[in-house]
Amino acid sequence: MLPKYKDSKFQCLHCNTVATQEWFDADEAGTTAIEIINHLYLNYRSSVNVTGQEHVMKFLNRIDNNFQIRLYEFVPKNFSVATCAACNNFTLWINEEIVYPKKTNIQPPNEDLDKDIKALYIEASQILIDSPKGSTALLRLALQKLLKQVGKSGKNINNDIKELVAEGLNSTVQQALDLLRVIGNNAVHPGQIDLDDDKSIAHGLFNILNFIADELITKPKELEDLYNRLIPLETQEHIKQRDGK
Repeated sequence: MLPKYKDSKFQCLHCNTVATQEWFDADEAGTTAIEIINHLYLNYRSSVNVTGQEHVMKFLNRIDNNFQIRLYEFVPKNFSVATCAACNNFTLWINEEIVYPKKTNIQPPNEDLDKDIKALYIEASQILIDSPKGSTALLRLALQKLLKQVGKSGKNINNDIKELVAEGLNSTVQQALDLLRVIGNNAVHPGQIDLDDDKSIAHGLFNILNFIADELITKPKELEDLYNRLIPLETQEHIKQRDGK
């Protein structure tokens, strides 16, 4: 769940909690500053005569009229800060985009993936905020390498998926593979999916890749380990003879 500009609640990039966010921008900075100045002069005004109070009021009105305009000479008009109610840390936004912190709440890559695939996954997560298209393109390459890891050619994703389906691939895994393949192709070539407008699409692909890895690599590995540990070798040989292997 990527943070969105001016959302009242999102998953904090610091504490990973879905929490209320208190927004503050240049306009609110000006209003707050004027309120502080008026408050500071409140006690002073009560201690001076009527003529003195008139001068103070004229001074405050002049500040009120000019402060907001002059404020933008020192504070960028296009900046905003969202403070997390859970941890009190903030995210800094410029032109409605996060510039701090430069990270996302993405789960780590599946431990059973090859090292080069993990490296692609991590690199994709690091550029997601700045370039969702680039991030998705890297995940497409990671998928290509994943298919090679499970024994396919790794040269043509569509053909590799076709082979897996012919071998009895679960339809849910097939959908996950095609989802990442199609969106990945849109990142590399012009398509109907605009990843720049909806970064959450690219964000969700990390979970999809891990799901594919879990189904095609981790679960078979765990089952094989359990089989070899619990089934006696003699029984394994009988099973092989039964199946003509």
